[in-house]
Amino acid sequence: MLPTLAHAQAQPLDLASYERLLREGRAAALRGDRLDVEQIAEVLAGTSAVVMPDGTLAPVETSWLTEELARANPDLPLLAGRMGALLDALAVPLEVEPADALERLEPILAAPPFADREQAPREPSWFDQLLTWLFEQLGRFAQPVAETASGPAGTLTSWLLTAAGAALLIVILVFWLRGLRRTLQVEAELASPAERAARDTADARAQAASLAKAGDYRGAARMLALASLLWLDERGRLRYDPHQTNREHLKRLHEEPVAQEHLAPVVELTDRVWYGQAPLDAHGYAEVEQQVEALRKAVE
Repeated sequence: MLPTLAHAQAQPLDLASYERLLREGRAAALRGDRLDVEQIAEVLAGTSAVVMPDGTLAPVETSWLTEELARANPDLPLLAGRMGALLDALAVPLEVEPADALERLEPILAAPPFADREQAPREPSWFDQLLTWLFEQLGRFAQPVAETASGPAGTLTSWLLTAAGAALLIVILVFWLRGLRRTLQVEAELASPAERAARDTADARAQAASLAKAGDYRGAARMLALASLLWLDERGRLRYDPHQTNREHLKRLHEEPVAQEHLAPVVELTDRVWYGQAPLDAHGYAEVEQQVEALRKAVE
């Protein structure tokens, strides 16, 4: 039981401290450390509000945490999931959209794959028109050819018309197969951006170093997160799928709790910076590098 939880913290927490406690509590719950979870709960239990960056107070509710810990056998995975959900919610940017949001959106929508989806229906090409005409002619020609060809076997007329019909069908099939081949070649050449991001761990880390040197710490952090996923894949701990998000990869690491625990802060910080548009400076990027190095040491 936790009889003093409701009075353990008299003052509101700042946002950074609240987030840190949630992260530490989630990590403790994932590794099954009930004692650490209870110690963190003592700090969170008396907190009814969090001081936001703009000075406003945001109400928080922690009764679910204390009630679960009051049970004889608390469900620690459930608590880890609840705290993880709160961390995901904190990663969503709170600031209003910038004044130039529409201007930023226009070039994104103008590029693939969005541009391809929004294109107006194209006019039929000469090849499409030719195929349509050939099929129409074939339909008109097929019936009299069939009637003539079904006449007395071996007549010159029946043989000629049958051969002409077969030749026309072959021409149509040749044109159709050529068009189909071009279409398949184009689709095969369209690799997803995620697949082209980096060849392997070394490539991703080299790109991260180059971006950081140029001052693009957000892009560098994203490449470090990708390097971590590729590194886990190369060691057989996680199959990397370029079509899945960082959080989907993190969720699939449930059978590797050590790797999941150390990858979680990398994913959380990177997603908040990359997708949440949170600023990142050289100091913050150094923190990402330390988290990635901690992951490598823990897994090895």
